[in-house]
Formats: sequence, C-alpha cells, structure tokens
Amino acid sequence: MTHSTAEVLADRPGLPPKDAAGRRERLIVGVFSLLAAVRVFVFTAAFPFFNNVDEHYHFDLVCRYSHADIPRSLDPCSAEAAALIALYGSPEYVQSPRDFPSLKVMPPVWSRPAEARAEAFRQRKEQWMREVNHEAVQPPFYYAVAGLWYDLGKRLGCEGGKLLYWTRFLNVPVYVLLIWLSYGLAKELLPASRFVYLGVPFVLVFLPQDIFYGLNNDVLSAPLATLSLYLLVRLYRTETPRWGLALCAGLATAAAVLTKFTNAPVLAILAAVAFLKLGLPWWRHRSLAHLVPVVLLLAASIIPIGCWMARNYLVLGDLTGFVLRSRFMTWTPKSIGEYWHHPIFTPGGLLVFWRGLATTLWRGEFLWHRAALASGPFDSFYFVSSTLLLLSFIVANFFGGQKTPAAMRSAAMFCLPAFVLSVALLILFSISYDFGTGPFNYPSRQSPYFAQGRLILGALVPLLIMYLSGLESLLDWLRLSFLRLPLLIIMVDLMALAEIAYSLDVFTSQYNWFHLL
Repeated sequence: MTHSTAEVLADRPGLPPKDAAGRRERLIVGVFSLLAAVRVFVFTAAFPFFNNVDEHYHFDLVCRYSHADIPRSLDPCSAEAAALIALYGSPEYVQSPRDFPSLKVMPPVWSRPAEARAEAFRQRKEQWMREVNHEAVQPPFYYAVAGLWYDLGKRLGCEGGKLLYWTRFLNVPVYVLLIWLSYGLAKELLPASRFVYLGVPFVLVFLPQDIFYGLNNDVLSAPLATLSLYLLVRLYRTETPRWGLALCAGLATAAAVLTKFTNAPVLAILAAVAFLKLGLPWWRHRSLAHLVPVVLLLAASIIPIGCWMARNYLVLGDLTGFVLRSRFMTWTPKSIGEYWHHPIFTPGGLLVFWRGLATTLWRGEFLWHRAALASGPFDSFYFVSSTLLLLSFIVANFFGGQKTPAAMRSAAMFCLPAFVLSVALLILFSISYDFGTGPFNYPSRQSPYFAQGRLILGALVPLLIMYLSGLESLLDWLRLSFLRLPLLIIMVDLMALAEIAYSLDVFTSQYNWFHLL
C-alpha cells in the first residue's frame, strides 16, 4: 500500500547515499531548531505578563498543580498567583495610552515608589483573589508539566517576575520538539518530497503563531498530537507490530487528549489504526503478535483518559467538566433541532468561521492596545492560500487517478482526517450552545463561532503538510515546479518581517523581561 523510504529514494537517481543525505537533513533541521529557539525566546521575553488569551488563569493552574492542588470546582485564583498577577501584570493588551490621564501607560507596580506600590498591589491582589478561574476544569497534562517546571525554577532561586518568565521559557524546548517532530512526521508520510518534509519545519521556524509566547495549555497540543500521529504512522507501516511502539503511541495519544480535549480526533485515528492494522490481521490469523499490540495501544490511550473522566464525573458531575464551565459562562445547550438555525450553515456564516479559523491558526490572537497584532493583507493571504492549497491537495489525492503517488495517498489518510475532524469539532461546539449575554465577548450571540485556531493546534502540522503538498501539486500542474523553493522563502521572509513590524511596540514595553534584568 505504501513504499518505504529506501524504495522511494531508490527511484530518484542522483541522490547522495542515504546516510549522507540523512546527516545533511538532520543538520538543516538542527539549524532550524536553533533559529526557532532564538525566535521563541526573544518574543516570549518581549511580551509582558499577562496576555489577553486567559494567561492569568492558566498561570493560576500552573501554581496550583505545582503544589499538587488539582481544582475540584471553579474556584477563585490562588493567593500565590494573585500576588504575582497583581505585581507584574501589564494593562497593555487591553488598554491603550489614551486610557490613562497622562496619556502614557502607568509604570509597572513593581517599579513604583514603596507606598504607591503597596497600595496598588493590595488592591489588585484582592481583586484577583475574587476572580473565578473558569479554566480550572481543563485537562491536567500541560499544567502538571508546567507545574514541575515552575517548581524547578523556584528551587533554582528564581522568584517574582523572573520566575514568571522562567515558567514561560518552557515554550522554547517545547517548540524545538515541535520542529523535530514535524520533520519526522512529514518525512514518514512523504519521504520522496524533500520540499515538504524540510519545508514544514522551515515554515514553523518563522510561523507567527503567538500562542507559543505565553502560558497556555494549547502550547503543548501541537507537539503531542504530532508525536501521536508520528507513532501511529510508524505503527501502521510496521509489518510486524511492535509492543513498545504500540504502547508509546497509546500513551502519546492519551497525553495529547489530556492536554486539550479538542485533540480528540487523534483518538479516532488511533481507533482506525487499531482496527485496520492490528484488529483485522488478528481476526484473520488469531495471532498473539497482533492481539497484544492492539490491546496495549487501546489500553495505554483509554485507561488514562478514562481515569480522568471518571474523576471529573465523581468530582464535577460530568465527564469533561465542560458543563460546569458552560453554566458559569451562561452558555445554554440547544436542542438538536435548533442546531440547523446556526449561521454557520449559510455561505456568509461559513466564510466568517473559516476565515477566522484559518487566520488565527497562522498568527494567533494576541491584542496590543486593544488591537489585534495582525496585518490585513497577511490575514487575507493566510485565508486565501490555506483554502486554495488545501483544495489543491484534495484534488491531487482524490482526482489524480493513477498519477497520485502512494505516499501522498498515505499522507491524506492521516493528515486530512486529523484536520477535518478538528474543524468539525469546533463546528459542533459552535452550533451546540446559545452563548447568552454573559461577560465573555467571544463566542457570543453576535459571533457564535469557535473560530480560534489555537483550539486545534494539534492539527497544525497536518495542515502544513497538506498546505505544502498542495503547493507542490499545484506548481507541478502549472509546470512551474522551479518556483517552489523561491515562493516558500519569500513567504517565510515576509511572515517574519511582518511579525517584527507589528510587534515593535511590544519590545519597548517597560513591563517585559528585558526590564527585569
């Protein structure tokens, strides 16, 4: 059904020996990783605490998990988190200089004279200790990992603002891991397309997705979901299933889902692999060589997720905790008959949803002085190019006939379901609730869409694989293959320059890490 890397490379004359080519590629990806680490570190240091994507609440959970305090309800923020939020929080995300009497942003609380600092700190700490943390029912994996990292920072002597940034700098090794995993998954799926399997980590080096500059459980979604898919692909392609590989694939899938429930599509892919690669061969041959791996794969994924959901049911009253959260946010479940009245089932509504999702998948959702850190022309580019190249990928796979390479069909088997099911999950969430008139602006009755790309970052690498594969197919069809690399370099350069341009004001913030040194 698929071809091994050796078979594919053997059909390409003029290639260097496999080991030499592999070493060069790993060196290139190593350089990509270094560049990505520098970029993520610099931007993570430049953005002050606490961003508009609920960073306050995610930090509170990191603090709680560092003390093994797993929330049992939607409690107010802890005293430890409230103190650091009060002392180091910046108003620059949701306020502009025009909002202050002096037409300048107030200096940080920690830099004010002692008396003014004490009064401002007291008021803000009391306010945050009354603030209910609506993120408290989130799955635990990210917060457990970040909590251990936070505790390690304390043991190393970090405190105050430096401890905050130490916690955020966990994003650097996480992003480096994503670079390597994206290369591994893309090469496993498309071993004959160096443009795709080196292009995906190259795009990630400069991808302006700002969620990786803050504390948020979405940060871990992309690498864990990519790891899960990579191991599942390896398992699917292994002639004799290996027990260790099946166990690791199951655990990686469980970790992805227990980081973000919107990573649930990897469970569907796991189930398909278990059935097609392991279940059917066992049924035909009744061999333990296939039975044991499928049992390990399913047990390693289902048991951890099942334990967490059972805990939620006993403690919170529902399997995911989403019911408790939706009540707090005044979201009312709709009947199934009401689903079809949602605007997403109109051309205009679907366009609004897809445009919002496509753009925020690429560049994130940070505000600065109440304005999105975004460029209108680039938002249009992300939307148009994502639509066009995804369609190109689908057409090349399903209408290419015998000319479609087996490896591309294999990529479609894994990448397309991962992305489509993720988008379908957001559509289901969007149509299932009346979003009421509560204090939360998004989603709302006026804009009833879960169109935040960060919610499905687990599908980011599959999207990029399809995006670049679609570009390759389109240019091949137009007989312009020689433009692949120049176009990719131009796109990445412009993305990087645009991100720097609209983030310049962030680097001057007196609240950021550079002013703590």
